[in-house]
Amino acid sequence: MFDTSDIFGAIEALTDDGFCLCEMLVDADGAPVDYRFLRVNGNFEAMTGLKDATGRTALEMVPELEFQWIETYARAGLGGEKLGFVEGSVAMGRVFEVNAAPAEAPGQFYILFRDVTARETAQAEREAALDQSRRLLAELSHRVKNNLAVISSVLRMEARGSSEETSDALARARGRLEAVAGLYALLESAGTIETVAAEDYLPKLVAMLQDSLGVAGRLEIVGHAEAMRLPSRSAIQLGLIVNETVTNAIKHAFPGGASGEVRVRLHEAEGQRRLVVADTGRGMVAESEGHKGLGRALTEAFVRDLEGEMQVESGPEGTTVTILF
Repeated sequence: MFDTSDIFGAIEALTDDGFCLCEMLVDADGAPVDYRFLRVNGNFEAMTGLKDATGRTALEMVPELEFQWIETYARAGLGGEKLGFVEGSVAMGRVFEVNAAPAEAPGQFYILFRDVTARETAQAEREAALDQSRRLLAELSHRVKNNLAVISSVLRMEARGSSEETSDALARARGRLEAVAGLYALLESAGTIETVAAEDYLPKLVAMLQDSLGVAGRLEIVGHAEAMRLPSRSAIQLGLIVNETVTNAIKHAFPGGASGEVRVRLHEAEGQRRLVVADTGRGMVAESEGHKGLGRALTEAFVRDLEGEMQVESGPEGTTVTILF
């Protein structure tokens, strides 16, 4: 049992951390110059490496102690502040997690602390490893993007002078490359390889599609996604699905240079994520409803990779493709 009138003893009995009662030492002008340990608990030595501290001052125990410790503790001992912080001391070779508060007597204060050197060192090592991974990712993404850009340029050149059918096929292939390249660009800027922010990825992907398909002024393609993190693999599949469905809509829903819009939306509803691609075109014509082209076959394959389900609704006011996953 402990005496409840003894605050130090009460706290000492309840903690496994280092604990001490100190008093600030000031000069003739009242400025803090050092502090003295009036009382320390049994864990003080293990946490600090300092022996027989009672009655001695901080600078007496650690002559090279950084003055910021004295200034900080003066805020509690002289200013009456309650403090909580993590700070390292080069002189002591340790990092401490500290809570300090004023004591009853003027100029005195309590310090409750623990040695977190191992924790902070491990954290620093993790951050260094993460930083190295980010640099490697940036280099990899840069090289991949460059290679994809070269291939896309080659496809663009091959399309010149080709038949309409060949040119369309090359344009689709180029769109697939640009969907993947867009993902790599976002992964690089985000500094991660595991996930991507859908609200950034989808609008940028749709904007790239609008530019590459050359339909600005005639067709409006709009992309929107709710804030969510997508696994990189899922983002690639979604990008390819968007490329195929949007390209297919532009090719078949708006014949003869017709105008309209295609809206791409990603959101969550009823516990499922839903990608919706809706156009305002003429709807699926009779001869194409039972026909499955390469674009549709690829879309279904990408949906299977997502372990998702595809629903298609079509009528005179347009076609809506919904992917549930």
